[in-house]
Amino acid sequence: MTEETKAPGMDVPIAAPIVTTDEQNLVVSFLQFIRQKVSHNQATPEQAEALEVAIQCLEHSFALTDASYAFQPSRPILELFKSAEGVPEGENSMPTPSEADIAQANKLKEEGNDLMKASQFDAAVQKYNAAIKLNRDPVYFCNRAAAYCRLEQYDLAIQDCRTALALDASYSKAWGRMGLAYSCQNRYEHAAEAYKKALELEPNQESYKNNLKIAEDKLKEMESARPAQGANPLAGLFGAMGGGGMGGMPGMPNMNALLSEPGLMEAASQLMNDPGLSGMFQNMMSGQGSIADLMAAGQQMAARMQETNPELIENLRRQFGPGGEGGQGGPPPPSAPPQ
Repeated sequence: MTEETKAPGMDVPIAAPIVTTDEQNLVVSFLQFIRQKVSHNQATPEQAEALEVAIQCLEHSFALTDASYAFQPSRPILELFKSAEGVPEGENSMPTPSEADIAQANKLKEEGNDLMKASQFDAAVQKYNAAIKLNRDPVYFCNRAAAYCRLEQYDLAIQDCRTALALDASYSKAWGRMGLAYSCQNRYEHAAEAYKKALELEPNQESYKNNLKIAEDKLKEMESARPAQGANPLAGLFGAMGGGGMGGMPGMPNMNALLSEPGLMEAASQLMNDPGLSGMFQNMMSGQGSIADLMAAGQQMAARMQETNPELIENLRRQFGPGGEGGQGGPPPPSAPPQ
């Protein structure tokens, strides 16, 4: 079971991250590797900045604290990886599989297929893993993607399809399976693009045609459900999160004033036409999203707006930041504890 906490000033419980101590220690080891790489000047300034963001995200996602860094691995994580999975010394890539490797990999693939028919999807994944270890055949990745789809692990399925296509760009089944995974995530625009790619390679494949039509019909439904031109594009989002906004929370801006800001609304309307952001906000407005989804959507939207209209962002900071007209100001800083 997960522990539940309440965000300050809110009655909505937020589930604590589901994480084990071993997982935390693994992440600490990985973050130590990243920090050493940056401190040894083995990253460009752009990489270093992106890695710092990644570190903060991982620390938050795995509930790491300063005390977590008391863990000291017996060996650096890169050394452990090299000893277990690294390429041979002096090689730039894994060696070409032998005929025996290929035969054994195909046998494992067939066993995985049998397990799929028996609805033993986790066991099938393990068979495909073993086959891929021996021979990186695109068919094995595509078959594993099918198992991941049955396990509802769609992101893993999509990545396997991408890997299969990196190995064989003409593999139409990988595009078709990717379309299925995207459809299961309600990402119909991506699904339609995948089915179109599959049809470019196999124009007469009826299943791709049928699935493309389904994805395009779903897209039309989503288009018709979008707010009308001129409507406040964020009103539905905040309504889905409970209506009233956050004006009663210390340090938070007056949401009614914020949503009435014409520059913000114009920029938001433009951003809502972005397929990636639009799909995310549609999920939120339909009640399918979580607080984490809302935060991710807000961060993406803020980043896009910062790129396209930095002057607007600066004006909003002045107006709605602490002490601004639209803000409510935060609580006074705590006094120093007695000595």
